[in-house]
Amino acid sequence: MSDIRMVIGGLFLVYGVILIIAGVLGSAVNLWTGLVMAVFGGSFVAWARVNRI
Repeated sequence: MSDIRMVIGGLFLVYGVILIIAGVLGSAVNLWTGLVMAVFGGSFVAWARVNRI
């Protein structure tokens, strides 16, 4: 877990999931922003796992 991509991707995933939950309960802007953040974070984590240093 020393790779910075895992930390950045994990944070984006966590915040994305929080915004997705907030979007389901309230505003659609939170839902779309959360989905984009979750996809971005997932791509960072996948990139870090596939292309290890």
